[in-house]
Amino acid sequence: MKLLITNSGSHTLPKICFHILVSVFLISSFLQPTWGSEKTAEESDSKMLENIALLSEILGQVKQNHVDTPDSKEVIAGAINGMLRELDPYSQFIPDYLEFQTQNQGKYAGLGMTIGIREDMLTVITPFKNNPAALAGVLNGDIISQIEGESTATMSLTDAVDRLRGEPGTSVSITIIRENESRPIELTITREVIRIPSVEQNIIGDKIGYIKINQFLDTTADDVDNAFDAFNAQNVRGIILDLRSNPGGLLSSAVEIASDFLAPGQLVVYSQGKGPGSRDNFPADGIKREYFPLIVLVNGGSASASEIVAGAVKDHKRGLVMGGKTFGKASVQRVFRLRNGKSAVKLTVASYYTPNGGDIEKIGIIPDVETEWFSRSERLMQLKLQNHEKVKTFIEENGDDVLNKLTDAEHAARDDEQAARLRQNYQRLGDALTEEQIILSDRGLKYALAEITETPQDELEHDPQIVAAMDQLKVLELFGNQN
Repeated sequence: MKLLITNSGSHTLPKICFHILVSVFLISSFLQPTWGSEKTAEESDSKMLENIALLSEILGQVKQNHVDTPDSKEVIAGAINGMLRELDPYSQFIPDYLEFQTQNQGKYAGLGMTIGIREDMLTVITPFKNNPAALAGVLNGDIISQIEGESTATMSLTDAVDRLRGEPGTSVSITIIRENESRPIELTITREVIRIPSVEQNIIGDKIGYIKINQFLDTTADDVDNAFDAFNAQNVRGIILDLRSNPGGLLSSAVEIASDFLAPGQLVVYSQGKGPGSRDNFPADGIKREYFPLIVLVNGGSASASEIVAGAVKDHKRGLVMGGKTFGKASVQRVFRLRNGKSAVKLTVASYYTPNGGDIEKIGIIPDVETEWFSRSERLMQLKLQNHEKVKTFIEENGDDVLNKLTDAEHAARDDEQAARLRQNYQRLGDALTEEQIILSDRGLKYALAEITETPQDELEHDPQIVAAMDQLKVLELFGNQN
């Protein structure tokens, strides 16, 4: 087959452009599906030739007539990046594969948040608690419109991540667009080395085991096994698995965690790629574990591996999924080395589906029971109290166990003067904050106090979604939910 490339004018297309265009055509021809009709293949080849000729002509016009003298290599790289961006947010051209490997293996300072592309906009999936982004007031769902004054509209996800990373102690400025805010929010945040524990565990309420997974790593399954050992020793009545604001991680880790709750051999997730025979099933392992009534908490910051676990629990009716709709990010990428030996391309080759065929990437996981957390405005008010003098003074004067004392005081007898005094002090604190335009509900103020006290259970037992989960566990226990 002859390849004809025509140019208008007397100029000549640079050789690098010609070779890349030829390579694009040959690779595209090679990748044509073999199960279609011969006529369809010929029509596809003809359309490909037309598109390559169009690209060739545009490149020629740019080379001859553009006011600047463009670098041919940069122009072609831009065309490739534009093509990949049109496919999906995660496909990526890698000019230097060795540098790419080094970046993925190294440890970098950052802002402590995970970002993704939602509706073609750079969006915060998860700002990790007590890390720079969260402490600066960044919230799940915020849209990052600019990084260092440059628009993110045409920025790839990888480029955005690279720009946000940097040396510890250096700062980066971002502009945020937030729902229900009339003006963009400009923040300058100092980078830090980010360290986030994979798993946190506790026993709360009336012997309820609580497991918070922040990210799915190699060590996550072992950490969860240790939590199970502790729960068995304490005879817990049920488990809350908290996957809120967990951006994901390793598929193998997600399958291992789901296996802790599913029956051996039950399907956890499957991936489906292009064409027949591209489906891969990932079943639960063959180890039968002790049964616990289960609640899984998710929200808009739960993505990828988190959605795989929640989807498996929901489809198999192993427990209740509660909270808010998840982010919807579950695609499979592979890196392909290119013929020049230096560069590579990362392509999305498959998507993950829940056992019943739910498309995680497009839909996310819809919880069985939707529960409310704090509104964005109330969350911002709470963040203002992190170093507030009046709040710190209130805790210092009444003790680090002030929330337990408040609970007791609310149920104390009317003639209990000490309880009455504590209730009055708490009321004065709320009134003083209101005068500063920091307006919080009773549960909102108590949660803000819980974030500051050093008692771990405080924050858990004043989280409205965890409280709702504990109530649901009682219902499951009441009706004898068994496997």
